[in-house]
Amino acid sequence: MYDDKTEKEYVLSILARNNPGVLLRISGLFSRRCYNILSIVACQTEDTDYSRILIVVSGDDRIIRQVDKQVSKLVDVEEVTVLQRDKAVIREHLLMKVNRTPQISEKLVELANVFRANILDVEPDSMILELTGDAATINSFIELAQPYGVLKILRTGAMAMQK
Repeated sequence: MYDDKTEKEYVLSILARNNPGVLLRISGLFSRRCYNILSIVACQTEDTDYSRILIVVSGDDRIIRQVDKQVSKLVDVEEVTVLQRDKAVIREHLLMKVNRTPQISEKLVELANVFRANILDVEPDSMILELTGDAATINSFIELAQPYGVLKILRTGAMAMQK
């Protein structure tokens, strides 16, 4: 599981009891150790007594081993899994509001079609687009939309599920 000595992104999947303050305690552990959280997503599981917390962190083997051990020791934590990218489905969700004029409207629709993005709202001066995909796809979509005037971006962190 920990075979790479170089720094890279890891996705930790944490199953924790759904108790008040559990997310604060987990994220607090990261800040106390000066580990940078790249993204964090938390949600209730199929069992309402538990939450699944997905944290993307950058580091090397040593840091990930430490994080795994330290998070596992927390009282409400039931299970910590470092997901292997080739054995998991990892997606992000993006909502993006862009400038819209009659001249660029068609180009925005074409861009949305290329990425299979949904057009959620069209106003006279703006358009809201929705896209789900991996981080590289989301980043490419944002980059290609920049020339049209990105007004606002809302983006989830990585959501992941083992295959």
